[in-house]
Amino acid sequence: ACETKNDPEEKYCLNCGQKLIEDEDDTEIKENKLTIPKDKIILLDLNYTLISNSWSIRYEKLPGKITKRKYEHELVDLIKDNYVILITASPYCTSYDSLKHIEENSDLKVDESYWNFNRRPPELKRYWLEKAVLPTHGNNPDRYLAIESNKDTRAMYAEFGIEARPKSDFI
Repeated sequence: ACETKNDPEEKYCLNCGQKLIEDEDDTEIKENKLTIPKDKIILLDLNYTLISNSWSIRYEKLPGKITKRKYEHELVDLIKDNYVILITASPYCTSYDSLKHIEENSDLKVDESYWNFNRRPPELKRYWLEKAVLPTHGNNPDRYLAIESNKDTRAMYAEFGIEARPKSDFI
């Protein structure tokens, strides 16, 4: 979508963080959905989590792609009363328009957001966790719940003791 030439083996665009290769969906669909405690700080993934139609609009050009986004309103209803920190592989240059679109098209208020600057998702999200989130909100992993599409990023959160789950565990 950003027209960057990537190595064919890359799973994510080196420029914008867009998923390039579709993983086999090994996410188990839970019949008994989990609840989200209201005292948790939500570490929210944007693409493939908050955005419900990420895969179908992946090749759309920015900034027009932003206006075609649809949101997981059922997920929004579950987290809208929590403190929400959006950490995304989407490029920083899209932050203003993206946050405005979320605000205008959902009931979600994003309290903080952190954006990409040419890193892959797990590496990028580790950076923001260590440099911004934990220093500001504390190191207690029980304070956080990550809702994350990327299994490698979920594994990274687990290294910090933070519970990380795909949206399918909740909706």
